[in-house]
Amino acid sequence: MTDPYDDPQPVLRTVTDKGAALTLRPAQLADTSGVLAACLDPETLRWTTVPLGYDHEKAVGFVTDYAPGWWQRRQGAAFVLADADDAYVGQIDLRVSGDPEVADVGFLTAPHARGHGYMSAALRAVAEWGIRELGLARVEWKAYVGNDGSRRVAEKAGFRYEGVQRNGCAHRGERRDAWVAAVVREDLSAVEEEA
Repeated sequence: MTDPYDDPQPVLRTVTDKGAALTLRPAQLADTSGVLAACLDPETLRWTTVPLGYDHEKAVGFVTDYAPGWWQRRQGAAFVLADADDAYVGQIDLRVSGDPEVADVGFLTAPHARGHGYMSAALRAVAEWGIRELGLARVEWKAYVGNDGSRRVAEKAGFRYEGVQRNGCAHRGERRDAWVAAVVREDLSAVEEEA
C-alpha cells in the first residue's frame, strides 16, 4: 500500500446541500487577503484560537508555512475552501494526533460566506477523505460550549454528539468546557449500506 503523503496534497471537490460547487485545495498566496479578513472577524476571534493581533504577515505565514506544514509533516492537511469562482470562503484543518488513526478538525468560515452550507459540506468531505484515504478510524470535532454555529455545522456533516468535555480546550490562557462529536469509520459503512 502506498502512503498518501508521498503525493502532493490532494484537491477535494464537493457540493453544498444547495448545489453550490466547493473546492478544498492547498492555500495559495492569492488567499492571503481572505485569510486576513476572516481572522480579524470578531466572531472568529471569539470562537477559535486564531491569535490576537493577526496581521498580513501572519496570513502569509498561514499560506506559506502553517497550511502546507501539516501535509509535509505527514500529520494531516489544511485546506482552503474556494467557491465556484475560486474565491476564499474559509479553511479547514484535519490534524492527526499522537494516535495515527485519530484526527481532529478545526475550521472557520469567512464572514461573507456564512449560512451558505460551505463548511458542513467541507467538513463532511474532509472527514470521509481522512477515513478512506488516510486510514483514520475516528475524526473528532470540538467547540467551546455555546458555539452553536459550529455545532450545527458538525451535526449537519454527520458528526455524532458525544457530550461535554470539562476544561476540554484552551482559549487565551484559560480552560473552557468543550462539546465533543465524532465520525467513525463505521458511520461511513452504515451510510454506504443505506445507499
